[in-house]
Amino acid sequence: MSAELSSSNILSGADNADIKKETILERLNKRNKERQNCLDVKLEQRNKENVQLEGADYFAFTFAERVRAIEEQLQRITEGADAAATKLSAPIANTNNPDLTCLFADITLQIQELQRYLTNSTMFLTDFKIKACQNALNELNGNCEELRLRLIPKKKFGFSGKKVAPKVIVNPRVVGLAADKVDMPEKTAKAISSSTAFEWTLANRENEYICLEGDALNGKDITISNLRDCFVELRGHAGSVQISHAIDCTFLCGPIARSLFAENCERITLALACQQLRLHSSNICRIYLHVTCRAIIEDCTNIEISEYNYKYDDMDADFQQAGLDKTQNNYKDIADFNWLSPDVPSPNWRLVKDAPAPAWNELRKQRQIKATSL
Repeated sequence: MSAELSSSNILSGADNADIKKETILERLNKRNKERQNCLDVKLEQRNKENVQLEGADYFAFTFAERVRAIEEQLQRITEGADAAATKLSAPIANTNNPDLTCLFADITLQIQELQRYLTNSTMFLTDFKIKACQNALNELNGNCEELRLRLIPKKKFGFSGKKVAPKVIVNPRVVGLAADKVDMPEKTAKAISSSTAFEWTLANRENEYICLEGDALNGKDITISNLRDCFVELRGHAGSVQISHAIDCTFLCGPIARSLFAENCERITLALACQQLRLHSSNICRIYLHVTCRAIIEDCTNIEISEYNYKYDDMDADFQQAGLDKTQNNYKDIADFNWLSPDVPSPNWRLVKDAPAPAWNELRKQRQIKATSL
């Protein structure tokens, strides 16, 4: 009997030893897998960082080379004009020089292409780098326009280049005016430069419902200024949109091919789809956003961001015409130039998740009734 117990104890001890051995091996294998996974994650992160650094370095080199090439072209034009002026002993002001016109048109296209290159590269650039490059582009564009106006000044009088006024749907209280009446071109308080005037598509409106669509909008650069308590719809595919000085307004925008730039806005609601959003010096704004690159805010407070939810007939066709990808929306990726800390979220904007879509149709009807009663 004792021999059987002894044999049983030996077998039980062997089984326990095997179990302990298996447990130890399992723990070692698990620890080894965790270690290997950790190494794989670190390696992937390191490779990703290397790719980003290589991309940033390549961008910096390419961007600088293109800027330098454009500056050299402007310098050659300046030297050629000065030489011609010295030879003729008179200032150069040849408004009928097709060579200069073609040169400036080509340079403008190069600057626009460089702007697109910057926009498409914002995903891997730092906020400081984006701002520095944008400032360089603004200066380059200003120098080009200044030189163009000096060498090819605009005619004081003439109507051959007059823009056709877009058709605007306005509220009934202005129907008594000309059927296709729009705002007259005006100079803004902040002109692009001291020698240029800016023409606004819509300006100085209050308590109105306004809708641009069709040929009045598609592919055009739409500029809006000094609106208060207005409801504006851009139903189509604009080329770009600029909004300045808007208070208590609602803007519903279809797909915009390039960018929307807004400044000095207070208590506005904005629904838009675009390639890039730039919002400056604005406060208390709710934005329903679809953006394929990166949205940028500067000197802004109390900005709420939610997903784009404006809809109308033929919107899919307008997305295609604008060249925007409906499946790519980076509305959660907002760069705040006043908050460069990578670890702490900016206090100037917040993401509103699962926000209910406003009843745009009802809001439109209310605003139309209000505008009619005034």
